[in-house]
Amino acid sequence: MKIILFVVILIIIFSIYNYIQISRFYVNKPVFYSSKLNEDLRITQITDFHGNTLVDRNRVLNEINEFNPHIVVLTGDMIDHKTEDIDYVLDFINRIYELNSNVFFVIGNHELRNIRGDEFISKLKDIGITILDNENTALNVNEDAISIAGLSFFATEDDYLAAINGVDGNFTILLSHSPNRPISYLSGVEDLILSGHTHGGQVRLPIIGSIVAPGQGFFPEYDKGTFELSNTIIYIDSGLGNSVFPIRLFNRVQISNITIKGKSTHVGF
Repeated sequence: MKIILFVVILIIIFSIYNYIQISRFYVNKPVFYSSKLNEDLRITQITDFHGNTLVDRNRVLNEINEFNPHIVVLTGDMIDHKTEDIDYVLDFINRIYELNSNVFFVIGNHELRNIRGDEFISKLKDIGITILDNENTALNVNEDAISIAGLSFFATEDDYLAAINGVDGNFTILLSHSPNRPISYLSGVEDLILSGHTHGGQVRLPIIGSIVAPGQGFFPEYDKGTFELSNTIIYIDSGLGNSVFPIRLFNRVQISNITIKGKSTHVGF
């Protein structure tokens, strides 16, 4: 009887803990530096939302509003392959767009697998979201020219070359749902790569890190956080939602408010 009671208590404790992990999002605030920028650049990244109805969308919007980013990037899997109510996600993205019209999106594998995926992407365009699918665009932020490129999920090396075609000496951001593809084709023109897809493994262990990540198998090298390859920084956000199983361990759902420090606010370039 005592053993049964102990097991029941453990299950209740884990259920409460897991609910917090999958619903109470964390705001990560990484800071990077670039001599290519004169002024600071602020970017909000949201990835792998998977239509998570447990997340307080109003609080997400408040965090974005307070951070006041120059750019918002949505790095794929905003819907899950099983999502039927795409309007719930579209409403969320529309409200983000109303806060900031510089919203850029790359397609994830779940958009490709969802039966309404094409409709979802079409409606994103109707909202005014910039879809980057093996292409790039440029915008001016303060006195700085910024290039933003985006990769398709199944990008080949030719797709990658098309995505960065024409990119010059501007500070360049490459959006890729999965970190695996750009790591394979990296040319060094990118200053910052923003990805998702891995969910940080969803389940993480102290010291060890993530157990498994899609495309990388067990104990993945590129799972969550910041990695440096030559002059390129790769930042992988662990996502605002869950897929397959609604389980998180030592790895709360999150968004990222990223600051790139420019020359005017950082001494020592």
